[in-house]
Amino acid sequence: MLAQSLNTFILALTAGLAAAAPADADADADAELSIRMSGFRNDDGQVLIAVFRGEAGFPGDPSKAWKTAVARVARGQARVDMAVPAGEYAFAIVHDENGNNAMDTTWVGIPKEGYAASNNAKGRLGPPKYRDAKFSVGADGAIQRIVIQYF
Repeated sequence: MLAQSLNTFILALTAGLAAAAPADADADADAELSIRMSGFRNDDGQVLIAVFRGEAGFPGDPSKAWKTAVARVARGQARVDMAVPAGEYAFAIVHDENGNNAMDTTWVGIPKEGYAASNNAKGRLGPPKYRDAKFSVGADGAIQRIVIQYF
């Protein structure tokens, strides 16, 4: 059940990242959000990130994401810095190792690629909840240090 729920979350996330068009994300931006990721098992592929400004769509519907980003892995780490207005956020991440814009899974639906959420939030029998992943960005900005998970 956990693998199936997690797989549904990840498939929805990766399927929508390419189609999710960011809003005028930098309008009124006065702070910096820095997402610093580690724990990648290799430097292959790309990192897909969907940033949400509320509970709607989090984490599995990136078409409702406020902003999306793609990063590269180097020496087991990746980083994304973006200008944002102060406020509440949450994000979901997928390590798309083969660059196919999809989460690859085993025949029983267990993810073969890495994933994470802001605050390193983890779900119980499914994806993490917004309330566990949300964080605030103040005028001075915010840094999120995330460790990618693999099954």
